[in-house]
Amino acid sequence: ILPAYRTGQSWLKGASRLSSLKIAVIGSGISGLSAAWLLSQRHEVTLFEAEGRLGGHSNTVEAQDCDGRIVPIDTGFIVYNTAAYPNLVALFEHLKVPTSETEMGFGVSLDDGQYEYAGGSLAQIIGNAGNIASAGHWRMLADIARFYRTAAAEAATVGDDVTLGDYLRQQRYSTNFIERHLLPMAAAIWSSAPGQMTAYPVRAFLRFFDNH
Repeated sequence: ILPAYRTGQSWLKGASRLSSLKIAVIGSGISGLSAAWLLSQRHEVTLFEAEGRLGGHSNTVEAQDCDGRIVPIDTGFIVYNTAAYPNLVALFEHLKVPTSETEMGFGVSLDDGQYEYAGGSLAQIIGNAGNIASAGHWRMLADIARFYRTAAAEAATVGDDVTLGDYLRQQRYSTNFIERHLLPMAAAIWSSAPGQMTAYPVRAFLRFFDNH
């Protein structure tokens, strides 16, 4: 029902071929809301959500800035690009939701700023001045380069039952790479505690990084 159609109207063609059904949609994240909206054009849909609000990771909260103004902040909609999300692009176009280009950055700050680095420039990658003389920091950078160079090809060869933690141990990635780069980044993208990510299926994890 939800192949990569390019417009909202063409989405409805797949649903219209079915007789009217009673359908349950579990979860009100953007995928659940999209499926419920699409299917409700022809079918009776019941949406189930455990939380007290709709939206899943797409969540807007109000915060007060330094000038006392109340500002709406989107807290969970982290990853979106036109190449990887044709269905979402089509939905936004159908609903006339405007989008604009932006840049995604990543930085790590640990131990009250004693260890820091970011990805915007060479100086930011080095981070704190003390990192220049840190063998662990340079090993982390070497592992970052190795991971992004080899992970995509390895995604097709890794078994479905292998976890991210298993894979990192098998490939002998350094503790600094795991704890100061990969797990913080993964936790930010998946909105999960870093420790939970080691149990994530590595094949799906590597496919995600290849797509993005």
